[in-house]
Amino acid sequence: MATPPLPPVTRRLVGLLLMMSGALLGLGMLLKVYVAVMSWNTVYQDSYAMLSVYLVGLLASGLLMRMGLRMRRGDDLSKRDPDTEEIL
Repeated sequence: MATPPLPPVTRRLVGLLLMMSGALLGLGMLLKVYVAVMSWNTVYQDSYAMLSVYLVGLLASGLLMRMGLRMRRGDDLSKRDPDTEEIL
């Protein structure tokens, strides 16, 4: 049994919270990337693994913000025609 859709006010609030969490995660990951790059430049460490983890975190923050923006707009992928030739 499918769950009923959220009311519009709740969708906007959840979208706003997702966008804010994505922005804060992105800010934290940018600071971590900056610290990792500066420590790599001063004391050469093998920190490629941690740098890649931080970059994946940046990607996750962007996806959180995109998901929050879509939720605030009310875009629903289930209403799209799968036979169209459009770029997502």
